[in-house]
Amino acid sequence: MQIPSTQWRNLVFLIALVILGFTVVLLRHRSHTYATAASLQDTPVTESDVDFASNVIPSGAEHDLISEAAPVDLVKGKEEPLITTPCDRVDFNWLSADRKYWDGWASKTMFMKSDGNFTRKNVFGAEGDIVCIVVMLGPIPAKSAIRPEEHLAPADSLVVTAHGTTNQFLIEVEQHQKHTNIYFAAVRFNHADVYTLQTRIEYRSYFWELPASHHYRPYLFISTNKLIISSNAAAEAASTNGLPRCDPLNPDHQRGVWMNKTVYQQLHPLGIYGLFGDAQEDHAVDHRLFVPDGCRPEYIGIGQAAQCLDRKTVHVWADNNVRRNLKAFSSGNRWCNGNENRKVATVAGAANEAACICNDDDEDHAELYPWAVDPSVPLVVNSTWNVDTQIYFHAVTESIHSRDWRRTISEAVETGQGQGKQQQQQSLPAADVVIVGFGNEDIQLRTTTAMQFQKTFADLVRYLAETVYPTQKIIVRTPQPFCCGSIHSTAWTQGRSEAFTKAVRDAYRWNDRVMLWDVHVLGLPDHMCVEQGSIYTTRKAVSVENQQLWNLLCL
Repeated sequence: MQIPSTQWRNLVFLIALVILGFTVVLLRHRSHTYATAASLQDTPVTESDVDFASNVIPSGAEHDLISEAAPVDLVKGKEEPLITTPCDRVDFNWLSADRKYWDGWASKTMFMKSDGNFTRKNVFGAEGDIVCIVVMLGPIPAKSAIRPEEHLAPADSLVVTAHGTTNQFLIEVEQHQKHTNIYFAAVRFNHADVYTLQTRIEYRSYFWELPASHHYRPYLFISTNKLIISSNAAAEAASTNGLPRCDPLNPDHQRGVWMNKTVYQQLHPLGIYGLFGDAQEDHAVDHRLFVPDGCRPEYIGIGQAAQCLDRKTVHVWADNNVRRNLKAFSSGNRWCNGNENRKVATVAGAANEAACICNDDDEDHAELYPWAVDPSVPLVVNSTWNVDTQIYFHAVTESIHSRDWRRTISEAVETGQGQGKQQQQQSLPAADVVIVGFGNEDIQLRTTTAMQFQKTFADLVRYLAETVYPTQKIIVRTPQPFCCGSIHSTAWTQGRSEAFTKAVRDAYRWNDRVMLWDVHVLGLPDHMCVEQGSIYTTRKAVSVENQQLWNLLCL
C-alpha cells in the first residue's frame, strides 16, 4: 500500500526531532565534562592540599595540581610570563575573588609563601630571602572626584611596618593596577627575627590630599600569620666580613632597618658602634640603630665631619628642620641633650624643659643662634675642632610658589660675589657646598599639590646645579617623614609626605656632585612628634639624620 506523501513528511519530521534530541543530550554531556575538567584545573590550592608542617606543596601535588598562584594556563598553551619577584607568582585575581578566607569587607595583611600561594600559617625563610607581602582593603567608603593621574602617591594612605622582636622598618607598598584595593611589595628580610605586619589605614580615595575636609579616623590591623626568618651562616659571614662600605649614592644602601643596639653589638662585637657609652651615643634612637641594607654602615663623628668642612663655605637654603641639624652640629651634640641651660622666648617654653625634643621654635634664636635668623651672619666653626668653616643659613619659611626662588637665590649669590652688582655691606662668599631643602612648607598648604611642587622643584634644582652652583657639591634634603596623626590647620598627612618626597627623589639624576639626603627613609612612628603637634622628628633622630649628612659631605 502506498503511503501518502503527507504521512511521509510527518515520519521524516519525527525522525529529525529524535535525532535533534539525541544531539542536544550528547552536547550537554560533553559540555559538563569539559567544565568539570576546567574547574579542576583552575581550583586554587587550599590549606587542605598543602603540607603546612613543611610549608610546601607535597611533591606529588606539584605535578597534579595547578597552583592558585600560577599565572599561566599550561593546558591552553599560553606563554609563561617573566618571574622577577615572589609577588609575580601571586594570583591576585583569586585573592580578590576568594570568599572562603576573605569576606571582601574586612581589611587584612599577610605574608605569602615563596611559591606565591596564600596561607594562614606562618611562613619560614632565611636571612636574605625576598618575601611578598600583601595588604587587602575593604570597599572604599566613597569614590573621589580627583583623578589618579593628578597624584604621585596611591589612592589610599597606608603605613605598613614590619615588626620583629629586635628589628623594625617601614615597607613601601605598591597598588595593584587591576585590583585597586590590593597593595603588595616584594621585601628582602636581611636579619633573623619573627616578624608581623602592622598596617594603619589613614585615608582612602585620595582623601589624604584634603585632610581639612575629612576626619582623621585611622584603622589599625595586624597580620594573622608571621614570618620567621632564621639565621644564615653564609649571610652572617658576609655581613661581618664581606659587605662593602655603604655608598651614599646607591639608593639600595640608603634603606635599612632599625635594630636593637645590644643585638647589633652581639652580632658585630668589633663594630664601631660598640665603643660608645650612652653618654656619647649620637647614632641611636631609643636604643635602636639604623642598619642599612646590604652594606657596612660607616660612623662619622662630628669632629671628623668638621674636618671634611675645613676651609669651606656652605650655603644653606632650607627650612627649620635643617636649622635643628645645624644646632646639633654647632654645639657638638650638646644642644637639647638635657644638660644645657637654654633661654626661651616665652613662659610656656621656659616651663617645658623638654620642649626642644620635638619643637625648638620657642628658643631665643636671635640671642643664642643669630645665624639662624640673619643670613648675613654665618655659623662659624673654628674654635672646637680647629677648622675654618662658615655656614650661611637662609631660612625657607614659605612655599616654593610664594616667590621666584631661582631669582632670589641667584641674586643673593651674585650680590655676595660682586658679579655686576653693588656689594652689600655683608657680602656672601662663594660656596663650596650647598644644602637645599624644600617641600615641608608646601606640604602643609592644602592649596599646593605634589604635582605642582614636582615641576617647580625640579626646575629649581636643575637651575641651581647648572647655573648658580655649576661646580659646587649640592646636597638636596627630602621632606620630613610623617605618620599617625594630623596637625590642626595644616594639610600634613602621611600621603602628602610620601607624594612630596617622591617629587624630590625624582627631581634630578643624582650623581657625585648633586646628591640626595634622604631623611624620609629613617621615619618610624616612634620617632615623630605628631602627638605634640610638631612635624619635627625627635632630637635623637636629628643626630642620625646628621650621620647621613656627614657621609655625603665626606665623600
